[in-house]
Amino acid sequence: MNCITLLALLILLPVCARADDVYRIRTLSEGELMKTYTSIMLDACRHSEREWHDSSFDPRAGHWGTGISDGNEGIRAISEMVLTCAALLKYSGALRDTERRDYMSKARAAIRYAVATHVTGTQKCPDGRQWGGSWQSAMWTGTLAFGAWLMWSDLDPDLRKDVERVVASEADRFLGSKPPGARWFDTKAEENGWTLICLSVAPNMFPSHPHAEAWNEKAIEYMMNTLSVPRDLQDKRVVDGRPVSEWVSSPNLHPDFTLENHEFFHPSYVACSSYFLGQAVMHYAYAHRPIPQAATYHLMDTWGTFQTIMLPCGESVFPQGMDWELHGLPYINLFAFLATSMKDPLAAQWENAGLQYIRAWQNMQGGDLAVPGSRLGFTRHAIFAEQVTYGYLAHKLFGREGEGPPEPYVTVDRQTTAQRELRPPECVRHFSSIGVILHRTQSKLLTFSWKYKIMGMLAPIGEGHEGNPHFTVPITNGFVGSIELNASGDAGMKVVERTWKKTSNGFETAGELLTNGGLLSCTLKLTSIGEKTVVYQDRVTALSDVSVERELGVPVGIENDRLTGGKRVVYHRGGKIVFDWQKPQQTPLGRELTSRPIPGPWVNVDGRLGVVMVAGSGLTYSQAAEYNAQAVYADVLYGSFSDRPRNFKDGDQVARRIVLFFAEVSPEETSALSQSLRIEEKPDGRVLHFRLPEGGEGEVLLLSLKSETNS
Repeated sequence: MNCITLLALLILLPVCARADDVYRIRTLSEGELMKTYTSIMLDACRHSEREWHDSSFDPRAGHWGTGISDGNEGIRAISEMVLTCAALLKYSGALRDTERRDYMSKARAAIRYAVATHVTGTQKCPDGRQWGGSWQSAMWTGTLAFGAWLMWSDLDPDLRKDVERVVASEADRFLGSKPPGARWFDTKAEENGWTLICLSVAPNMFPSHPHAEAWNEKAIEYMMNTLSVPRDLQDKRVVDGRPVSEWVSSPNLHPDFTLENHEFFHPSYVACSSYFLGQAVMHYAYAHRPIPQAATYHLMDTWGTFQTIMLPCGESVFPQGMDWELHGLPYINLFAFLATSMKDPLAAQWENAGLQYIRAWQNMQGGDLAVPGSRLGFTRHAIFAEQVTYGYLAHKLFGREGEGPPEPYVTVDRQTTAQRELRPPECVRHFSSIGVILHRTQSKLLTFSWKYKIMGMLAPIGEGHEGNPHFTVPITNGFVGSIELNASGDAGMKVVERTWKKTSNGFETAGELLTNGGLLSCTLKLTSIGEKTVVYQDRVTALSDVSVERELGVPVGIENDRLTGGKRVVYHRGGKIVFDWQKPQQTPLGRELTSRPIPGPWVNVDGRLGVVMVAGSGLTYSQAAEYNAQAVYADVLYGSFSDRPRNFKDGDQVARRIVLFFAEVSPEETSALSQSLRIEEKPDGRVLHFRLPEGGEGEVLLLSLKSETNS
């Protein structure tokens, strides 16, 4: 192509405008940070007033939410709101006199309700049952007790005795047994962590109790068995007076400090298992007692692994999917604890940004902390309130007067005030226990999972997007896609073989899958190259006569909802298409389009993700019509899509896809990159050559065609 033609093409291309900022994120001083915490907590309490109910058995008792004996909206939500109110009453001067009286009254009434309906009490919850002695009740008790402790001087003697009764009952349950453990499928890390906060609050709150010493020793045992790994069983180093191997009864994390819950790798439980340790430390700090060495055992090891999967906004990617709300569990209290107690600057940066996102979401929701799209209502609101409150308390307990956490950003130039984000180090990691491979650069975070969930995910993570950080989301069969057959049947995937290798500037992984109940075979290869580039290719072959209804190939999930500003601009060779989350695309006849074909071989979304189809059935953008189970609108960009029914014989090639992805590139760059492709015949096969966005050339060996495979 000559220079004049190229110039004309660039003139015709749409100018890449950055997506509108939804948030205004800046570096907060310690005073501003604490003011933001206080504002969130205050508005959370104000919003919760509509959830208040007086008790039927005592005019002095009452509860937020349903008040039922089990589930997340029962005693758990009550304890979380008690803690939030108590922290404000203890430390904040921002409450009006009427609010102070009201929240004091409600917190006392809620404590009275909880202790009366416990299995050691005399009353029942609205569902006709008592709570306590159950799977999660130790966590509820620990949170309730800490809230009561913060306002201890305002509780009458009888109510204090009732709190002690409940705490002692729940803590005593664990004195005669060992902490449970499991590495595969269902870790006990988070269960040991939430049990720990009951065991740690008990001896610190009631040091004169006859069981206080036993509770404290059991608390240390649970600390050691929360983030435990296999090597601990042989470790002879002494922690809190005993060898590690004598404390640890079972590992709950893999050797690389990943864990499994709900039968897959679940980052949310890495976070909560870690922050329970921080909550236990708070109990010792509040009591002015020495903090056990065990309280942070393996915490920083786990934090080191956790950083590799973190997005710049302070949320994690989910390499094997997510079965809760995507934005429904903030890690704010973990960040606050690590920033204040451990003086970790990266945690301080994520706390700084994360708190501002939470405040913005709360303002969107009129005081409600349940994220837009949440189906959990007051349950989610109370959990957010608790997380923020623990973050607030971390500053109160571990920060000296006038001193905040470490500076969350680094200065670019000593002669200026310009700053840039701190970043986890660039890396390639193979987490063999969970079957996940990861490549992190300054521009992209790529993961691919061969185990539990067969899927890939690519997140653009370049700097400068604090104002609109959420972009890609985990979706079922990400990258790999699916083939819908006319005959219904098993849609699962089985891995026949897989390989991976680290390269000079990334990684390459390949393997064979059996899909659709063994009717199809998919050979795929994923190559991560350099700073911004990913190459996906596969070949799907029929293992029986089949009728294909649709091909949903090489999909990438794009969040497009209120949290992201509600618009995605999709650029292509002929112009651009705006996808408004509240105005679905329509046909000329006014019918909604579920999928919009994209003309040409390339597409770019918001100037952040470029996609070039080398081989496939055509690019298509599918717009979401509602919130999904993850509480997001998940649009899907398909690198190869066809809804044309086709028939194939045994041995036929059903699909052949080669798609390139480029993180943090403009539409103009995407167009130019699409024209840099060339295929070279070499003795060992065809090689695809292309220009890398950062400069230089990339190449990847292509999968052989079916005819070549059979020759």
